[in-house]
Amino acid sequence: MKKRTFLLIEILISFMLVAICIVPLVKQPLKLYREEMSRLEQIEKERLADWTFTEIKEMLLKNEIPWEKIPTRGVESTVFPLPSSKIEIPGCTPNFVKRSFILKGEGEKIGGDTMYRQIGVYVFLNEEKYRFRIPIQKVSVP
Repeated sequence: MKKRTFLLIEILISFMLVAICIVPLVKQPLKLYREEMSRLEQIEKERLADWTFTEIKEMLLKNEIPWEKIPTRGVESTVFPLPSSKIEIPGCTPNFVKRSFILKGEGEKIGGDTMYRQIGVYVFLNEEKYRFRIPIQKVSVP
């Protein structure tokens, strides 16, 4: 019986078959990793929107936004810019986000000497919009 050696084409075919079998095993984890990173970024943006809303509440409490600039029912304020912030996810490059917000009057009530307004706060992070609501009361200074 004659001893037969491997041909180069047989080795190439075997490598190709192994590569075809490995692709599905590698493709799914990469897809899941990308989806996970996308979801982490979305969660971080929601966290940043919540943090921005607390900054806006603080501005309202400190009267940095005067009562005259708080819109009445059905009226929308101008855009209030905020300093940019960045989102840092471990293993990814930091992502800078432009922040701004508008106020929209959703209701108004006068009770005695006190005036109340229901305000919709729309926080913009780049192009994404997050909506919050807050009731505020006019504090009269003696």
